Amino acid sequence: MNKELPTFIRKDEYTGPYFLTKLKKRPLYYKLLFNRLSTRLPLYHSLFGRGSREHFYHFLIGYLLPLVHAQSKYRFDRFLALDCGPLMTPILHETLTRLGYNFDLVLPDKIERPVYVDVWDHGWSKARGVRNSVKAAQTLIERAWAEYVCARHPCPRSENLLIQRSSPHKYYLDGRSEGRGYGTSRRGITNLLDVSDYLSSNGVQNLIYEPGVHCLGCQIEAFRAAKRLLGFRGAEWASLIWSTPDVRVRILDADPPAWLIGRFMDGLDIKHEFSIVALRHSPEDPQEALRFFNS
Repeated sequence: MNKELPTFIRKDEYTGPYFLTKLKKRPLYYKLLFNRLSTRLPLYHSLFGRGSREHFYHFLIGYLLPLVHAQSKYRFDRFLALDCGPLMTPILHETLTRLGYNFDLVLPDKIERPVYVDVWDHGWSKARGVRNSVKAAQTLIERAWAEYVCARHPCPRSENLLIQRSSPHKYYLDGRSEGRGYGTSRRGITNLLDVSDYLSSNGVQNLIYEPGVHCLGCQIEAFRAAKRLLGFRGAEWASLIWSTPDVRVRILDADPPAWLIGRFMDGLDIKHEFSIVALRHSPEDPQEALRFFNS
């Protein structure tokens, strides 16, 4: 009998290639081959996603939610989950613990019996079966985080959020992470405080909210309460999964087209607009922000 524990993994460029042929002898070769194929064949993304679970979008939509869905289906007595770096791993551990699972966290080279989770971060769809599966996993996580104390308590709420990207952890800058860069080291709005002040002076109550410094329960509540959100393109938008259908979104983007997040919002039926800017660190036009929040 195979006594190896099942390990939930993603079919991505970091963990998928090691087991595509069930061979471990030449992992670098398979990784290079995978990268070449995935960049030349866009449809490949529907089966094998690019992006690392160490970054929030791929972590939440491409690993945590699909893992909870898979465990609900398989009901393993005990399983392994992958370490997701210094920022995502605490969220993973806390959530799985709250769900009452019996698990251990391991690095990719300690995978025992791979069990692939769904590629929701790249294979998002309006199909009823996908939405039902996502919703079921969402509900379990929401219930698990129904009670919490955020490290930033007390955390105010607002229907109008300006999304602040977080400063990068050194892990994402010194070569240890699977994908280099994080938060403001990649992109950001340079005048967010000025925009907030301008909105306030024109009668629009608003809040600058930095998701990365709040616990998952707080993020769930903040995005559920929001009606209008504005920010730069980034992984934080994964939390729209918790939003209500009447939410509206404005995203600044220096690298169009943002097909991944655009498709994600389309799948959620979220009305949104993109503002194309020249640089990855750019200011927002306060008047455009006011137009958006008053629309």
